[in-house]
Amino acid sequence: MKLDTEFYKLPLRFDVERLEQEISQFSQEDWIYHPPEVAGEASLILVSVGGRLDNDFAISAPVESTSFLERCPYLKQLMRSLDTPISRSRLIRLSGGADRICTNYNYHWFRRSCIYVAIVTNSAVEFCCNDKSAHMGAGETWTFDNSQHHWLVNKGEQDCIHLVIETKGSPSLNKMLAQAEQPCTPESNSAKVQVRELPYLPDDDAQICLEPYRFEVLTSQEIDNLTAAILADVENSEIPQSNIIKLVHNIKQFRNQWEKAFYRFGHNRSGELTYQDLIFGFTKQIASETNKWLPQSGKGQNAIKVIGSMLLTSNPPVKKKVTKRLLALAKKKSKAKAKFSTDACYRVVDNVELQKGFQQLVGFPKHAQILELFHSASTFSEVSHRLSPELEIKEGELGSMVQKLLEFKLLKEEFTCPEFERPICIVSAPRAGSTLLFETLCKFPDLWTIGDESHEIIEGIPELHPSTRNFSSNRLTEADALPHICSTLRERFTQQLQNREGKAYLDLPIKQRPTKVRFLEKTPKNALRIPFLKALFPGALFIYLYREPRENISSMMEGWRARRFISYQPLPGWPFREWCFLLTPGWSSLQESSIAEIAAYQWKIANSYIWEDLQTLAPSSWCLVRYSDLVREPAKTIRAISEFAGLTWDKRIEQLVSQSLPVSTMATSKPSPDKWRKNEREIAKVLPNLEPIINLVEKKHEKSSS
Repeated sequence: MKLDTEFYKLPLRFDVERLEQEISQFSQEDWIYHPPEVAGEASLILVSVGGRLDNDFAISAPVESTSFLERCPYLKQLMRSLDTPISRSRLIRLSGGADRICTNYNYHWFRRSCIYVAIVTNSAVEFCCNDKSAHMGAGETWTFDNSQHHWLVNKGEQDCIHLVIETKGSPSLNKMLAQAEQPCTPESNSAKVQVRELPYLPDDDAQICLEPYRFEVLTSQEIDNLTAAILADVENSEIPQSNIIKLVHNIKQFRNQWEKAFYRFGHNRSGELTYQDLIFGFTKQIASETNKWLPQSGKGQNAIKVIGSMLLTSNPPVKKKVTKRLLALAKKKSKAKAKFSTDACYRVVDNVELQKGFQQLVGFPKHAQILELFHSASTFSEVSHRLSPELEIKEGELGSMVQKLLEFKLLKEEFTCPEFERPICIVSAPRAGSTLLFETLCKFPDLWTIGDESHEIIEGIPELHPSTRNFSSNRLTEADALPHICSTLRERFTQQLQNREGKAYLDLPIKQRPTKVRFLEKTPKNALRIPFLKALFPGALFIYLYREPRENISSMMEGWRARRFISYQPLPGWPFREWCFLLTPGWSSLQESSIAEIAAYQWKIANSYIWEDLQTLAPSSWCLVRYSDLVREPAKTIRAISEFAGLTWDKRIEQLVSQSLPVSTMATSKPSPDKWRKNEREIAKVLPNLEPIINLVEKKHEKSSS
């Protein structure tokens, strides 16, 4: 929140001895340690979204006090004395010699200010804001302009601890600010300020005022003001005039679109996808075009951060981890495809002249001639014998050249597919925990997988892409399992097959390749493809993974908001930029729906189709697994699955399931059984419509458990 000056020292002082006594009750395990980029910092959460031990922003759900705060009566009295609704609060501990640089100005902070109370400190602790600094004495209460560059530094040897309280403010707090000392201004009124001492009252069970929840976005006027700040900074930069003309046009268009959206939806979640689209457009057309011209700590950059972060519910470091995983996976797959085997048979790919790698042959004339020798399927030995002496190519050099042609994707191996014996298909709604189950089961020695989901493998066959059905849905039935499609699909799966060690099937010498494999497949869209998969693999077994709807729908809502699970971009007939997760029949009816309603519909359709399709199969060909059982009792649950599927249990599996299963690589945030509660209000509205399928699945579980 923007304030008139860097620092304000509020006319309040608290009992330091009592504060130290209350925080001394907490153990080291109660503190949350920050990642290495904030070395030396730890926090203890007092007020948060849902009372959980995380740092979600207040836009995501109502805030509550944590159990830690309930053990601290004086801290509650302190908070009440500020007479302002509290957004979030925590204790921050900074090690000696460490500093805390705050660079995360965003929409949450645009709406709120921070109040600091020093509890444990020393003379070498300083709070800095721009070129000003101040020392907060123990028991003193301060606030500052958090829209400016600011940081806390502890140059002493001992830890320091501060109470941090976030608030949107109140008339009472504003009045207190007007009376506050302003140490960094020339006309500081420190001599006139009457400081009020607030002692601990043993019999006072203080009730603190928490910030009432509402979904809130920037108003049209705020958008106008923020974009004006961007323009002002840009005009003072070295940006070319032609860029300014384009920028002015884009900002005018963005303002008009935002005004229309805000007039229609206001502060209502029904407009969330519309707002999300507009913010995405702002980031692409305005922020990305101006970032390099703006000073990093200027008003323009702050405005970009505020608008771009408006719908963020937290700042988890998930994106970086997922990106590394996907990059590693991509490299691994690329490497596996390009590995040359002397006993394998290769031929030129179809439409080779249209391939990107074909253009690269311009600088490799000998490679082009070698490529000609593979127009009929040939082994390395056969090509070597047909090699013209005029090319003057040695055998070792020939191997390198064939390897290069594989890397250019101009050759493909002619291989025999193994028999897919009793494949295992995990079917579930999206975000039901199927990745966790898949990553556990793929460690069985019997199983082969493609290492990931099969979106591109299946939809890369034109007849199986939803575009051939006018994007009606991802539904596939036995009628779609035509012989040539099944043959192509088995080939595509074989090209990606790998064992639990990550060794690719096609990297093995031909004689070492098993003629039969147990295949494990997991793709959420398969919830709509059971009849197709059964026709493709007549011996297929199905594991129906069911996750309780509140948790599952909340996780899907996170996915929609994080924009990490985009299936189609754009989707013809869908008014927004992106569609996430599986494309359910009837999706076009959701154009006026909220994210909660969309996620609930996807959950309902996915589970309904799974249930109905499984009823057509023999009971021995499928089993029901509840996500809650997988998490609570991994050993028992995985043992039951291994018996159902006839898998070989070994020491590696025993060790894996003897403890809590590792966090799935596709998790959007840290797992927590109560994480769904931040979306509780929205989910409560859609649950009644899901009761029929819930009752069917729960009845099946009760029957199988008895």
